[in-house]
Amino acid sequence: MNRKILWSGLAIAVAATTIGAGAFATYVDSDTSAQVDVTAGTLKLEVGGSAATVDYDVANAYPGSDTGVGHGFVLQNTGTLPGNLHVYLVKDADAENGMVDPETDAPDTDPVGGEIDNWLKVNVDGNSFGYGGTVPSMGLDTLAVGGSEEITDLIWGPHPILIPAGDQYPAAPFELWFGWKISDDATNQIQSDSLSFHLEFVLEQA
Repeated sequence: MNRKILWSGLAIAVAATTIGAGAFATYVDSDTSAQVDVTAGTLKLEVGGSAATVDYDVANAYPGSDTGVGHGFVLQNTGTLPGNLHVYLVKDADAENGMVDPETDAPDTDPVGGEIDNWLKVNVDGNSFGYGGTVPSMGLDTLAVGGSEEITDLIWGPHPILIPAGDQYPAAPFELWFGWKISDDATNQIQSDSLSFHLEFVLEQA
């Protein structure tokens, strides 16, 4: 048999086999799942209440100056996730605004700043929203300017204070009562000195 004819026959056979294989389709089916939507929740701490609008600044403070603990910061989480509350006392400034005559006769105990921080105490009362605990007086003398101290544990101990999401307890915000006082025992050391501080509220996802 002619070799060329043999090869042509093999080529035709292979082609026929390939065409035949394509003629037999396999079963195929498909389906889809329901749509999956992922939306991130929110934490939103709102600070209001009478303490947020009260001016605590005093230009002529003296021994015995006392704002009282009669004003409250109202804290509410208007987000969709619960959070644990952290409260920090932050020291912003501490200045020795010159030495007036009576002050020069008193011992200067702070070579950098004023002495008023040795006598001023912050009062924080956390008896609200089902959580007890009070810090009747807390000083700022151990804090450097720019430094902060968490007072949450001092008030409520090691247990985190849970602020629920707003849609759980919309009518029951957490309230933190606040004020400050200069000790009656303060001396001429504090004359003309000045001190600035603030509270910082942090809500961390529970």
